[in-house]
Amino acid sequence: MRKLDQLIPSIVVIFLPVLIALYLDITPYSKTIESRWQSLDLNQKATQTEKWIEIAHTILRQQPWQANLWVRLAEKQILNGNLEDAIYSFKEADRISPLSIRQTIHLGQVYWDANQLEDAYTTWQSIINKSDLKVEDLRELVQIQQSKNDWFGAYQTLLKWKEIGPENIDLVQPLAFSQIIFEPETAISTITNANNRKIQALIPEVEMIVQEENPVYQLILSGNLLASIGEWNYASAAYAYATRLDPDYAEGWALYGNALINSGKDGYYALNKALAISPKSIITRAFSASYWRSQNDFERSLEMYQVLSNDEPGQAIWQQELGNTYILAGNVDKALQAFIKTTKIAPGNSYYWINLARFCGEYKVEIQEIGLPAARQALLIDEENWEAYDTLGWLFLLLEDYTTAERFLTAAYKEAPESALVNLHLGQLFYFQNKNQLSTYFLKRSIEFAENDQLIQLANKFLSP
Repeated sequence: MRKLDQLIPSIVVIFLPVLIALYLDITPYSKTIESRWQSLDLNQKATQTEKWIEIAHTILRQQPWQANLWVRLAEKQILNGNLEDAIYSFKEADRISPLSIRQTIHLGQVYWDANQLEDAYTTWQSIINKSDLKVEDLRELVQIQQSKNDWFGAYQTLLKWKEIGPENIDLVQPLAFSQIIFEPETAISTITNANNRKIQALIPEVEMIVQEENPVYQLILSGNLLASIGEWNYASAAYAYATRLDPDYAEGWALYGNALINSGKDGYYALNKALAISPKSIITRAFSASYWRSQNDFERSLEMYQVLSNDEPGQAIWQQELGNTYILAGNVDKALQAFIKTTKIAPGNSYYWINLARFCGEYKVEIQEIGLPAARQALLIDEENWEAYDTLGWLFLLLEDYTTAERFLTAAYKEAPESALVNLHLGQLFYFQNKNQLSTYFLKRSIEFAENDQLIQLANKFLSP
């Protein structure tokens, strides 16, 4: 009995932790924990999100090494609007086991939604250092970064894309446009080696950008070039970086605001910034007038363009913009008078004569009295101007003088065989002459060379009447 009495303390010491664990149910695989894991699956519905989060927290307090559960918890917290908690959960998961590419992209989005923009940018940029990157990941990442105005981060991603997929044709254009902004010297090499007609024509302008020593104006030139080919998102990025380098540059803000508007975003704050810096700036007032026109406030837009026209009576562009605004306001007669004034202000500029002629054809106004003479005047100014030939041919087509139309349109085709507009007009001409084979040929060429949906839709209309 003494020996047994002496052994009891030792037995208690050995088995006491086990007894406590059984009593408190704190073993890693206890029934309580197992039941809570089962409860997670029973609380998946949106209405039970808070309950799910509570259960997950309970499990993670006892099993903090569950990286996958931390990720699932983060996703639930996002659904519940708990962004800061979601960020913490993602970071805990990453500490245990590195987040996947998809999870890292998601974390960056949470940072963005929480208005922690720099953290979002840093998170997305970290993805290019992951070892299991695929081209598809990089393509998606570029789109995300550009959509969040992280243009430099997107450029770094494009360079990584070039490293692992240099032959991918989807890479060439976004890389070239980004390089025009950030490294124009390198852009020349990319464009030269590209089999892309659209960007190869840009080399002379890019060379001029490279020669510009002022970094702010270099970015402005880059933006202007990108805007000239309709790449408004890239143009807005170039202007944005220009305003960062020189926050007091009114014209930079005006160009930035205009680019944002043309890319479908709100550029009003940038235009207001430009006006506050320089209320008399011509370009700032011009873009402001354009903005109000885009908002259908034609009265305010017309007033601003009229003031500009009064300030610069020798500049036909203001009458041109007045005419364009009158069209949108539904006043065709005043638009016609404005376009006529452009030719009086700049009688030696074929552009304004062609614009007047096209207006007459588009709105069936004074085609013979004003439209045809205007197009002929453009041809007298520049006898090799394919647009003048095309406009004359088109006007005769509208007048159903098919023989004369064919003569001028053929001359236009000789000068510009890859013009979508010339091919469209030839296709229409042969359609009305019931020359179906020729019509189909030129309409398909028009679609091939077209760079806007309106021309493509019109060509298709005649292909499938």
